Amino acid sequence: MKKTILFVLTVFCFQLVNIKAQAHQKGTWNIDLGIGFGIYKTKTTYEFQILEKEYRYVEEDGAVSTMIPLSVEYGISNKFGLGLELGFNNYAVDDSTKDNNGNMVLNVTESVKSKDFALFVNYHLLNSDKNDLFIGLSLGVSSINWTFDNTNYEYSGRGNLFKFYIKDRIFFSENIGILFNLGYTSYVYNDMESSDNNAILDDLKWDLSGVNLGTDRKSTRLELQSRGHLVC
Repeated sequence: MKKTILFVLTVFCFQLVNIKAQAHQKGTWNIDLGIGFGIYKTKTTYEFQILEKEYRYVEEDGAVSTMIPLSVEYGISNKFGLGLELGFNNYAVDDSTKDNNGNMVLNVTESVKSKDFALFVNYHLLNSDKNDLFIGLSLGVSSINWTFDNTNYEYSGRGNLFKFYIKDRIFFSENIGILFNLGYTSYVYNDMESSDNNAILDDLKWDLSGVNLGTDRKSTRLELQSRGHLVC
């Protein structure tokens, strides 16, 4: 999957004509593809019913994820940019965890993966040829799949995401560089439902908030002149 994305971006970049190396400004495109990780404080709410009696269990813990972000930004002015971001997250799973009393219990989670889609706005603080420092705000939606050991079903659902961050693009050449990211991220997944109607848990809710760190291995800066075109 990652090789395919890189191939598409490479073809796109090299088929654009009349490219100029300039700092972020109106009409500039930036394409970023990278890798990062997140550290979160989590709150998991389990709701289930036994003998027509409803139970609710809340667990507070932490989570770590690896992330693969892909974003495209367009400069609507010399200071502001708008863009789209796709994200693919894979959360680390421990073999055991602690309950509310501090006792170690077996963790039956097999995997937790999510996909993000967000719109963002950036404000560029520094506008130089080789350095592009900016802050941004991102809002979007996220879909998640939560699977358990020794079961043939999974919990899935959608939620909202919020990000506030500071990033720095440093260009090695006229068009290629690297991007560093530090930000706060929050996810809220409500009413995750099971694929099995006979599952014990009726609903699974998951809230996360924490820090994202990352590096975009490829940051491409492009500017199309009015006579620029794509070669098909």
